[in-house]
Amino acid sequence: MAQVSQVSGIRCEVAGQPHPLALLDCRELNYGQHSVLPLHPFRLSVPEAALAGLLDEPFNSFVQDCREDDLQYEESDLPELMQAGYPDITAMLAGHRPLLADMMYDFMIGDLMRAIGRASGYCRPRARCVGDVEAADGRAYFTVNQVENIHFAEGQVVLEGQGYYGAYVIWLTHGGGRK
Repeated sequence: MAQVSQVSGIRCEVAGQPHPLALLDCRELNYGQHSVLPLHPFRLSVPEAALAGLLDEPFNSFVQDCREDDLQYEESDLPELMQAGYPDITAMLAGHRPLLADMMYDFMIGDLMRAIGRASGYCRPRARCVGDVEAADGRAYFTVNQVENIHFAEGQVVLEGQGYYGAYVIWLTHGGGRK
């Protein structure tokens, strides 16, 4: 994990202490809501040069969906994106950083956390069958609860906010259960 952080330049600190990148994730449901677990400040720095590689696929897919929706419905949920000409992430970094920061905040925090985890060597276990508890993701890690600020400084995109420590367990209970 340290090698990926050093090579890529991605750094995460929780309460001022370095935090392993593979043990970082995002609260997917009720993102930004009250947490019963104690919250700690975090700061995640990602080099701009690495951001495109981390978010290229989900960003391009999102932009394509926006373009298709705008054509179909003849109005835009993101008029700034339409006015910018639906640029790719590299063009966004070059000329539309405030819009990129807003899009990351509103739509791409989970994508970014998953991409950083993959780049750090983490691979989610695969379920062998419905209800396979052994394949549940039981990592103890830091969960981003809310991003409060995204800004660009010295070649980095910096995300700051609050999160909590805890064990994230996905119980694979959908479907018929164990047989």
